[in-house]
Amino acid sequence: MMKKIFPLMAAAAMMLLTACYHDQHEEMPSEYGDQPVGYLTPLLLWDDPADAGTTTTIDDIRFTVSGTGGTTVVNRFNNTEAAADWLQQLPVGEYDLLVTTDMDEAHGYVLENAGTDTRSATRADEEFHTALPDTRVSLSQPSSSPAQAWYAVTHATVKPDEVTVAEFHLQRLLSELSVIVHNVPTGAAISASVERVAHDVLLTHRDGQGRYGVADREDFLTVSLGALAADPADAATLRHDDHTLMPTAGGQERCYLTLSVTTPEGTRLTYLADAPRMECGKTYVVELDYTKLRPYMLLEAFTINDWTEGWTISGEITDPTPAPPL
Repeated sequence: MMKKIFPLMAAAAMMLLTACYHDQHEEMPSEYGDQPVGYLTPLLLWDDPADAGTTTTIDDIRFTVSGTGGTTVVNRFNNTEAAADWLQQLPVGEYDLLVTTDMDEAHGYVLENAGTDTRSATRADEEFHTALPDTRVSLSQPSSSPAQAWYAVTHATVKPDEVTVAEFHLQRLLSELSVIVHNVPTGAAISASVERVAHDVLLTHRDGQGRYGVADREDFLTVSLGALAADPADAATLRHDDHTLMPTAGGQERCYLTLSVTTPEGTRLTYLADAPRMECGKTYVVELDYTKLRPYMLLEAFTINDWTEGWTISGEITDPTPAPPL
């Protein structure tokens, strides 16, 4: 069955939702003895409304709620309808909440609570300041280019005998990279890989702009994009589109794109493109001209949009000089 998360809910509908839950929670016995309690229910929204048109199914939704008095609640649903119906009783107080969608093993992800890992506070660029367990996600196969996953962190205040609607603005996890090479001679082949890719992302950490989701700074990976394929519209263009991967490792200002070329004569050549770092959830495109490839290419970029797009590079090699030491 097709499922979508609606990007907004009208005020009248919100009032109706609260009224319905009021009747439901009045019949709930207290789970916390004599402590005053309230209720929490989620509202999932797209951080980028364009995502609503690209996702057809969501079948793994996980919530973690942590806060007052050390209270922690974890819940998991297999569809958006069940998640929308969730009403959680909690002691009155302040809570931080994490939601992940399609971030499970079936979709190629490894999600783990690293709260007991004493290294965690130093493995990201920014310290975290939430009540949530330190939670990280990696890919079971880093080069597999899985379907995109989403997550959000929010804060909510639970008031006595009231229903609080917690809004989650779902943001993309993975970077998306397209590599395009024009003017490729007949018989040439090109494969690509990306270096300095983070092993995992710490979902409950914030970056310098205050967004949750920070790339690990310790474990670097090399991700293979595989062979570039012929463009059906232009036989002289080879491309690999929309490969999803973890962002550039924390603390690294640049990432490396390696092109392995086999010429029509069978000679094997390697070209290193030094490009700006990639961030969580952003889209990146690099377009190059085969005739202008150099052993080392320093690439600079222009930004289209700070969130939905990252850098786009179109044939600009600003410094085709020998590579600096790695």
